[in-house]
Amino acid sequence: MSNIRFKDGREHRLTISKPTEADPVLIACPKCSSKAVVIPLGEDKVRASCVECGYTMDKSSNGRIFYWNSDNPTDGHFGFDLWLRTNCVGNSLWAFNKEHLKFLESYVSANLRERKEDEELGWRNASLASRLPKWIKSSKNRIALLKAINELKAKA
Repeated sequence: MSNIRFKDGREHRLTISKPTEADPVLIACPKCSSKAVVIPLGEDKVRASCVECGYTMDKSSNGRIFYWNSDNPTDGHFGFDLWLRTNCVGNSLWAFNKEHLKFLESYVSANLRERKEDEELGWRNASLASRLPKWIKSSKNRIALLKAINELKAKA
């Protein structure tokens, strides 16, 4: 096996969940259960919208709430189910968007994982890599995780 290396870029766990025009948060439409998106509307608003049924809802982007440790995590703005989720080795594997999925694939596929100390704050536990659950970090789950990640990439 070749040495695939992951270098922690100190991606903050809250940044990855913030929707952008280029990489919206993917959700299940609350009306028709199709793939929908959460996108930013300026500095202080977000919109959930579905192309299938035309559902839209706008909301202030302040005060996000996360339920990351549940089996059914939701987006932080509306509380809608995430689109990118599947069961994997008895756990719920999920991602907010394509960038989050790319991060997970990079982390899981690496057999060498390097953490980087924050220059200002030292060793903090706020990076996305430091907050991953043990079952994702475990090398024994690598094959099953990569298979599940590929399924989610096809769904994205």
